[in-house]
Amino acid sequence: MSAGVVLRQVHEDDRWLMWEWRNSERIRRVSTNDVEISRDTHSVWFAQGFPTMRDSTIIVEFNGDPVGWFQIERWDSDHRTGEWGVGLGVAPGTPGLGGALPLLALGHAFDRLDATTMTGRVLGLNDNMLAIMRRLGIQVDEIVDEPRVRADGSTTTMVRYRVLASEWPRVRDDGLALLPTALRTSLITALSEKVGE
Repeated sequence: MSAGVVLRQVHEDDRWLMWEWRNSERIRRVSTNDVEISRDTHSVWFAQGFPTMRDSTIIVEFNGDPVGWFQIERWDSDHRTGEWGVGLGVAPGTPGLGGALPLLALGHAFDRLDATTMTGRVLGLNDNMLAIMRRLGIQVDEIVDEPRVRADGSTTTMVRYRVLASEWPRVRDDGLALLPTALRTSLITALSEKVGE
């Protein structure tokens, strides 16, 4: 069993774990699509996306257990730009783990993919992630005017963030400084190692 934070590619046997994560009330409440996902719909989505998903969706393990993921979407290899998204699949038992996910996603994009610009989207009702973005010093790029309609008919805003390659070292260092020492050390290692198979 690996201690601390380890990054690995998605495996075929992650299919139902990801379905459980995506369908948890905690995740759906802060997702752009908050409708419950049927097992069949998820299975088709996973089967169609799995070959390329291995390069764009990374599973985060903590002390040997999968705890969440990050993904790089809408990647433009010519301009080296894209979007990042994160999800903490399990309720956080380790302080700072939720805040570590954006650092892992951005580290993957800037340090492994040599990104020039990355954007992220957070729903206006996701107070935890909005607070994390503020603590990381990531500036709001845009508040999307058109409200997002939720499954229950309510609406929320979308906040878009942007990080440039030149800003990444400051964001990384500021974010690492906020983490508990043991998690910080583990994250530094995970950011510098290759993603596991």
